[in-house]
Amino acid sequence: MDRRTRLTVYYLVLVVGVLSGFVVLYNYGMATWEGRPQPLYRSVEAVVQTVTTVGYGGDAPWSSPQMNYLVSLMALSGLVLIFAALPVLVVPLFEDAFRSSAPSSVRGVGEHVVLCEYGPREEVLIDELTERDVEYVVVDADRESADDLYAAGYTVMFGDPESDAALRRARLEHADTLIANVDDEANPSVLLSVRAVGPDVRTVSLADDPDTADYHRYAGADHVLSPKRILGEQLAAKAVGTFDPEAIEAVEIDENFDIAEFPLQNGSELIGQTIGESDIGERTGAAVIGVWVRGDFRSPPPADTRFDARSVIVATGGDAELDRLKEMTLSEGRRRRGDVVVAGMGVVGRAVTTALSNSGFQYTTIDVAEGSTVDVVGDATDRQVLREAGIADADTVVLALPDDTATVFATFAIRELNPRIEIIAQANEHENVSKLYRAGADYVLSLSAVSGRMLASIVLGEESLSSGTQLKLVRTTVPGAVGKSLADADVRNRTGCTVVAAERDGRVVTNPGASFVIEPGDELVVAGTDENISRFQAAFV
Repeated sequence: MDRRTRLTVYYLVLVVGVLSGFVVLYNYGMATWEGRPQPLYRSVEAVVQTVTTVGYGGDAPWSSPQMNYLVSLMALSGLVLIFAALPVLVVPLFEDAFRSSAPSSVRGVGEHVVLCEYGPREEVLIDELTERDVEYVVVDADRESADDLYAAGYTVMFGDPESDAALRRARLEHADTLIANVDDEANPSVLLSVRAVGPDVRTVSLADDPDTADYHRYAGADHVLSPKRILGEQLAAKAVGTFDPEAIEAVEIDENFDIAEFPLQNGSELIGQTIGESDIGERTGAAVIGVWVRGDFRSPPPADTRFDARSVIVATGGDAELDRLKEMTLSEGRRRRGDVVVAGMGVVGRAVTTALSNSGFQYTTIDVAEGSTVDVVGDATDRQVLREAGIADADTVVLALPDDTATVFATFAIRELNPRIEIIAQANEHENVSKLYRAGADYVLSLSAVSGRMLASIVLGEESLSSGTQLKLVRTTVPGAVGKSLADADVRNRTGCTVVAAERDGRVVTNPGASFVIEPGDELVVAGTDENISRFQAAFV
């Protein structure tokens, strides 16, 4: 709820309260002081007529001084309420009606988040902020972009985020956090302006190139994030995990309780089986909490869900249990170190190759620009370029391209040249994740989702356990569910999330059952998609 809405609600509550009080007093006064008892509805009519200054009703004149004082007070209160409505209701309505472009300043916000520029990663964060009723202001230096955002309903102002004056107009001195996401060169300049305008405001700066992170810190950033590097490391971890069962990229919940994602390979013994037929729980000891099916997360997965080469299993368990499950997801022909092709040698691609080198993997790189780290120069959507890179004989390809349309096209071309290859892809915008799965990718991570989760973790103070996975994991208290069992709270049906663990008095309860009752101070570890987690937090946090 934004400030204007809150003021409107407060004003309406005040009006109803004042009118109700006057009705009770008036009805009492007519019976006690005037000796003329009457039905309550007659008193309502008289109060409304007096407060709105349209007349005094049929009860006038009054003989007692008490009633005359009361009627005078009612008339004065009506004038006060009318004048109070001007800044709260009337003026904002006229401003909105006649304004066709984004304003150059904001008013009335406080403890808000200032976002310098807008992009896909900010969109994810804004969704999180809106769910929590946290105010924000986008400062955009592009007039057309600011106007479009304003027309779409965002809280935005036109201004240069590197300007002290623009930050003052964004009420930075009253803000909680500023996020600098213009570009690697401009962000330090924004941070220096923050020092002058709001030195006590927490600052978060995004560095696309990790090599520039130190400059952001020198400029005063409290937190510097490099989402592209994190994304590249996660994509590489998936490629390494394809061949090395020991390289499970798991999220640790407790000392011997993890959660991990397992893409199924072509040739895995699980392909073609349903969850019920696979008997994973009995054979491995791991608990399957969900399955990704072409970008759609199903939790809990129905027993008749059938695995295919695009399925990704999400499971919890100890190291030994997850190792056994990992073995079941591998192809017999892939339990060796295979050839990896990396397409795109930007920040993400370089992070991928660095991680592959550290794990002892051989790889071939493709990029449109020549460079010392580029093996094949050309477009990754060109079949001939892909053939030169050895895509037909490769086991895995990592697509780290800067354009999602090109990534979709490259996925089609690669799948045609090598139907059995594992395709691990970067999506720059979260909305394109499902499109890449439909195109034939085996595993997709969204840069905007990774960035948004990292930002939300800092801004909202929540403990996010999974910035680099498809699934979002948070550890949180749930005041809205205290005293209820998980069955009564109906978490899965209401939100689509799964409670994978609970921490109580320093002790972790893994896979809590439906009868588990939530007590004050309990922290739940909850798994779900970004959208599902937002629903969970709105319902229970």
